[in-house]
Amino acid sequence: MKTFFLCAALSLLPSFAQAESKPWFRSAGDYMAYRTERWGVPTDPSTKILTDGKRFDTSIGKRISLLTWGDDEFKKAWSFGIEGGMLASLYRYSNAGSLTFATRTFDGYFGAYVGFMKDGWIAMLRTAHLSAHLVDNAPELDATGKGAVSYSQFWNELVVGKTFPAPADTSNWEVHAQGSIGMNNTSTPKGRQPRASLGLSGAYALRGDGKLSVLASADALRAGVEGQANSYAVFLGLGSLNRPHSTIRPWRAGIAHFGGSDWRNQYYQRAQKWTAFEASTEF
Repeated sequence: MKTFFLCAALSLLPSFAQAESKPWFRSAGDYMAYRTERWGVPTDPSTKILTDGKRFDTSIGKRISLLTWGDDEFKKAWSFGIEGGMLASLYRYSNAGSLTFATRTFDGYFGAYVGFMKDGWIAMLRTAHLSAHLVDNAPELDATGKGAVSYSQFWNELVVGKTFPAPADTSNWEVHAQGSIGMNNTSTPKGRQPRASLGLSGAYALRGDGKLSVLASADALRAGVEGQANSYAVFLGLGSLNRPHSTIRPWRAGIAHFGGSDWRNQYYQRAQKWTAFEASTEF
């Protein structure tokens, strides 16, 4: 009987090995969705936690390819997809001797896009909406619920990025540059056109499979809202080098620094400068 179970277990090993060796990205559309996410921008689709031990900002989100066509082995493809996410900001404090995590702000966002990639270039037309809210534990709220500002945007934008070397090439390093420009169709507070962003990220594999790599990124965002300054983010840490045929879930962990306007948009008129530990992943 023991021999039977041993043989049965051994017979399963090839199937497990095959499952583990499957590429994380099922298509060029999946890769395009991941590659255009800017993890350094908290309200871009991503799943992460940022903390300095007292403030905890957590987000969950993803850009999802629903339809991919013209897929030429990551050299050329079209994709249509949707995206969405939410960001909550919590504070740790002691309440009557009990450890408490009070949620203060909540931002929600969703959108849709059409994207095209060719030889490392990605172009994306994106439409999206974002709204920001104070919640029950925000100290600015009084008994009548006053204290929150009206913050809501609908926008269209063009996103353009370039990856070096091209995704179809085998490489143990990469650099990706990406920018966007758009218009806030409706904006409360009043819009101050244009809306724009700029980002640069790089990775170098410490292992040949890219599962452990050095990662760095820098991002700048102009929200296109009157009274809202630019916001900036930089990151340095470890993570995965995710080329199209990578078999590992994208992740990174390290130190992030933020400056400029507070990207918790209820506090958009405040200046922000803080350093946090970041852990991010795809799901």
